[in-house]
Amino acid sequence: MKVLNFGSLNYDHVYEMDHFTEPKETQSSLSYGRNYGGKGLNQSIALAKAGMPVYHAGRVGSDGQDFIDYLNRYGVHTDYLMKDDSQATGHAIIEVCKGQNRIILHGGANQAIDEQQIDDVLEHFGNEDVLLIQNEISSMTYLINRAFEKGMKIVFNTAPMDEKVFSYPLDKISIFIVNEIEGAGLARLETRDLDEIIKGLRAVYPNKEIVMTAGEEGSYYMHKDILIHQDAYQVEVVDTTAAGDTFTGFFLASMMKDGDVAAALDLASRAASITVQGKGAAQSIPDISQL
Repeated sequence: MKVLNFGSLNYDHVYEMDHFTEPKETQSSLSYGRNYGGKGLNQSIALAKAGMPVYHAGRVGSDGQDFIDYLNRYGVHTDYLMKDDSQATGHAIIEVCKGQNRIILHGGANQAIDEQQIDDVLEHFGNEDVLLIQNEISSMTYLINRAFEKGMKIVFNTAPMDEKVFSYPLDKISIFIVNEIEGAGLARLETRDLDEIIKGLRAVYPNKEIVMTAGEEGSYYMHKDILIHQDAYQVEVVDTTAAGDTFTGFFLASMMKDGDVAAALDLASRAASITVQGKGAAQSIPDISQL
């Protein structure tokens, strides 16, 4: 069994701020750093750090060789990562203030993934393998359909959540992974009440496995009549960037190893609690030995 993460890679331009910038305001940052990010990259590294072999497929621009080297450093297989000299690598501008963040995303090469690349990659995977995807690359409908045809188990982290998600063949998804905002969006609800979101998700997707993170309120697993809650670990939050990606990687790795949902939720929660105590994205993801 192999994990294929067909996902995004972004340079993260991170600015630590005294407060979030308001319309028409110009302010100086307290610090600046350029990091390796993108939900796809973060989740691949989380899987690798959790001890799960993972293959990352995606696309970077002419300035993206550093990503290939970075992923290799953590043991992520990059056989299916394409370099496209006609594109710029995706990037994000991230404001960080008092442990919270605001993100502006430019897709770049992530939005140049086409059907031919998907076919070339999926030739190497079959019905015992898992496809992990996020909503930051192009050709998602084709990717889901082709992976389903090959019998792959599809895990979808619906971030960033937008209307495009509903144009995808969601009936072919095995597991949805969302936070509470994405969960409300996926259930087409405007409420932020967790009980209402859980009820809505279970009503709309009664036969799907759904994992929902909810910050300080912990995390939830729901499938048919099963509902499991995991408390969050209380720590001092420095930066929430990549916390959800860490949770996704460690949860999936644990589930693939032994299928114990409660143990997977606990492991993922502990891993995410370490991530939020550090700055940046991929570099703040812990190794399994730290847990």
